[in-house]
Amino acid sequence: MNCKICNKPLKPFVDERNNWEFFHCTECEFIFKNPTCYVNKTDELKQYQNHNNTIESSGYVEMFEKFIDATFYPYMPEIKTVLEFGSGPGPVLSELLRQRGLDVDIYDKYFSPQKIYENKKYDLITSTEVIEHIDNPLEVFELFSKHIKKGGYLALMTQFHKNEMKNFKKWWYKNDPTHICFFRPHTFKILALACEFEVVKHDNVKNVLLRKL
Repeated sequence: MNCKICNKPLKPFVDERNNWEFFHCTECEFIFKNPTCYVNKTDELKQYQNHNNTIESSGYVEMFEKFIDATFYPYMPEIKTVLEFGSGPGPVLSELLRQRGLDVDIYDKYFSPQKIYENKKYDLITSTEVIEHIDNPLEVFELFSKHIKKGGYLALMTQFHKNEMKNFKKWWYKNDPTHICFFRPHTFKILALACEFEVVKHDNVKNVLLRKL
């Protein structure tokens, strides 16, 4: 198996708790699950349907407000149009952004499957707790690059792993059966170079902001 981002040859390791096989790239620090360990699409959808958060869910709203403030709030004067990529069953973030006067489209492969972003470019694309579910991160970054205006932004939320296998095997985040890809700030630098972005900032925990070159 080669790395899905930098194509380096890799060797597998096993998470004994779940009996899942993963690959760890020391070049770009990307970790991904062996596709033979993926759940089927029916079980994947059931897992997503358990996320029943709405605009009335105060904790969920607070999470997104913190995400906005921590990642792209300083750049809000430059932002008019937004795509929320992977909105889930309750697109709370898009509603919060509309309340701030932004024009927001949503896309989700299960809950809003129309590819509304086709033939459009945006000032900002957001993707929160989504890319850890995606099998082909390089391809998705190329899609983001295609649909963000020059100078526009890509704001992402996903938990960063510690780049240490003993820690990874104890990590709660990898136990979700639909989580198949895991990133580090360095991984995003490699993806940025490949797809005409630059990393503006990250918090070394879960949030990263990139700018389209």
